[in-house]
Amino acid sequence: MSDKVPTFEEIEKHLDSFNLADFQAGGKHHAGAGAAPALSIPNICPAYKMVKPILLAVLAFPLIPKKIKDAIKAFMSVLDMICP
Repeated sequence: MSDKVPTFEEIEKHLDSFNLADFQAGGKHHAGAGAAPALSIPNICPAYKMVKPILLAVLAFPLIPKKIKDAIKAFMSVLDMICP
């Protein structure tokens, strides 16, 4: 998905391509309680790719304060480098 601000319909279609259970306890992208943090690293990109359209939509929402938008942008910038 590109960095353009998606519509809500596009976000829903994007989320339909993911199985949210995979990211919850017991799912293939969930390391589980007590797991070493390093084991969770491979799961970061699939989770980020799932929520990136939602973050883009939040950034486009005019009532979100600039400071919060700046934090989201910084977070996304780091993850965009890690998860090309």
